[in-house]
Amino acid sequence: MRIIKILLIMILIWPFVDTKIAKADDENDYKKYEGDVHKKHDDDYEEEDEEEDDDYDYDYYKEEDEYDYYDQRYLETNSNTWNIWTRSTYVNKGELPLKEAKEIQLKLENNTLSLYLIPLDGEIYVPGKIIAELLGAKVINYDNSKILEINKGDTELIFRAGTNVVYYNEIKSPIPAVTFYLNDNIYVPISVISNGLGYVAEWQEMNNSVVFKFLK
Repeated sequence: MRIIKILLIMILIWPFVDTKIAKADDENDYKKYEGDVHKKHDDDYEEEDEEEDDDYDYDYYKEEDEYDYYDQRYLETNSNTWNIWTRSTYVNKGELPLKEAKEIQLKLENNTLSLYLIPLDGEIYVPGKIIAELLGAKVINYDNSKILEINKGDTELIFRAGTNVVYYNEIKSPIPAVTFYLNDNIYVPISVISNGLGYVAEWQEMNNSVVFKFLK
């Protein structure tokens, strides 16, 4: 009789015990799941932070060999112009219109500005950002990496200070002299930036100025 009473009591209380056990298991599973979700969220957040920290890094410049200069001994051309980008690292340009750095007026249609142009290594150097904006392009400066990104229509030019290459629509192309960084600007050959954006820079001796015209 006593055994029967014990069995009846166990039958009556078992659902409550089972529910409590199930509830405890659910809580453990929830905590485990919650921990996994938070961990995943934290991992995602850290990855986003790393991506933001890499804002200045370009795929174009991740490998050191991308910084190498083109060999300047074997790419000579017969060009005698200083304002045409021949995609060579050495061009016989003849005499430049400037002998020393000088403030010159640059004109595009009705827009005019005055800039110091720098004759160096057979090239006339200009601050890339300012010229690009004059020619109607959008510019992004990456100061830490000394990279200049220029976009106009379907054209993209990417320069990095200290190299003699430009990425023209993601194609690595030689330029005739090494770019340099001065006064928070990346200076580039006027021939490369003007021709790359569809213009030619013409020297006007009478007005002591440079006029940008559409490249034919």
